[in-house]
Amino acid sequence: MEIDANNLWQSVCGELGVSMSPAGFNGWVKPCFINSITPINNERTIVELATPSMYHLKTVDEKYFSVIKQSLEKFTQKKCDLALVVVEEKKVKKEQKSKESAKVTGSKIDLFASDQPDKQAGNNLNPRYVFDNYVVGSSNRLAFAAGKAVVDFPGTRHNPLFIYGGVGVGKTHLMHAVGHELAKNGVGKVVYVTSEQFTNDLVNSLRSKMTEAFKKKYRQVGALLIDDVQFFGGKDSTQEEFFHTFNELTNKSAQIVMTSDRKPQDIEGLEDRLKSRFLGGMAVDIGLPDYEMRLAILKQKAQEIVVEVEEEAYTLIANNFNTNARELEGAFVKLAVGASLEGGLLTKEMVQQTMGLPATSIREVKVRPIKVVSTVAKYFDYRNKDLLGKSRKADLVEARHIAMFLLRDSLNIQLTKVGEIMGGRDHTTVMHAVEKMKSEVDSNSDIRRKVTAIKQALYT
Repeated sequence: MEIDANNLWQSVCGELGVSMSPAGFNGWVKPCFINSITPINNERTIVELATPSMYHLKTVDEKYFSVIKQSLEKFTQKKCDLALVVVEEKKVKKEQKSKESAKVTGSKIDLFASDQPDKQAGNNLNPRYVFDNYVVGSSNRLAFAAGKAVVDFPGTRHNPLFIYGGVGVGKTHLMHAVGHELAKNGVGKVVYVTSEQFTNDLVNSLRSKMTEAFKKKYRQVGALLIDDVQFFGGKDSTQEEFFHTFNELTNKSAQIVMTSDRKPQDIEGLEDRLKSRFLGGMAVDIGLPDYEMRLAILKQKAQEIVVEVEEEAYTLIANNFNTNARELEGAFVKLAVGASLEGGLLTKEMVQQTMGLPATSIREVKVRPIKVVSTVAKYFDYRNKDLLGKSRKADLVEARHIAMFLLRDSLNIQLTKVGEIMGGRDHTTVMHAVEKMKSEVDSNSDIRRKVTAIKQALYT
């Protein structure tokens, strides 16, 4: 039976309005609304809860995630995977009006908005890369929090901020979003460049004997944002100049934000003194988006390019494209173009035909218990026998508890059997670990990020 989003949220609010403090409920829970409900199977569903701002999302995630999830599960009688997104109701209504207007006038919609940076702004920041359209999930939640901290405490907290991760996961988007907010907050001139542009500017300044102009451009700023710093590796002159630029900026508390496809210590040809400085602030990684985040990205993209999509089409795409956000958006735009030629609605059948996907939207992936143990061990950089052993080292115990939790929660293995798999442990030990991790997943965003990353590795 289909669940009505409005009725479900009214029920949740009715319960939480009584059990929570008036300030907490009215200030944080009541302004939210259910954006979508996506059934996975008869026992599980994904509820996408919309919050009015990134700051609001962060507070709900940290303080009210668990109580909302529990209430949703009570009224749906299903396990609910709760995904938080930012959706402004006024913005949604405005876009709906735009959609209706487009239908009435028969006007064509431009699916390809320009990605060119705003030259008039003077800082080379891309106007589309802002916090309002940055989707937050388990793979980037820590990086997002670090970026917001930089905005709130520029030059003092997390300086430098070093964001690393694979291609297309949103590093540049997050950096630009931070840059926009820093510029709004009046930190001074905000300069964004790629590592290649920095190197080219240095070479040109040496050729034209205008090194002072170069220093003025990069050292008299309130914030310096540099993309793809891994390309500094092996370029001695560039590293020398950047070393002095870095020192001068940090000495006067100007904010530095960098991105790279790898962590500082893994950049070949990078001087130790720069590695040390890069690690002196905050280094955070961004991974591939999980299922809930992919679903949120697709829905946000649909709003941006104004295209109607069947719910099953969203589910089919999100389940079958275990890729980075950039490739996911690219595939979705391709589908949207095809839909615009076929009447405007993107259906499940169109997705299947265009992308050659199977008819079912849920991929059944069988996971053996040993794979769970191996995947958890690999994630925490341990051996299988370490996980199954007796050591009480704190991070090893955490890894062991996560393995027990996944064996029980994801594979539905009996407690006694889980105990046998995990080195002959008593079922009461397993029960304690599982219950503890259930609580941690609901209340601790760092644990939730780790569990989600391990699940993604298991099922992809």
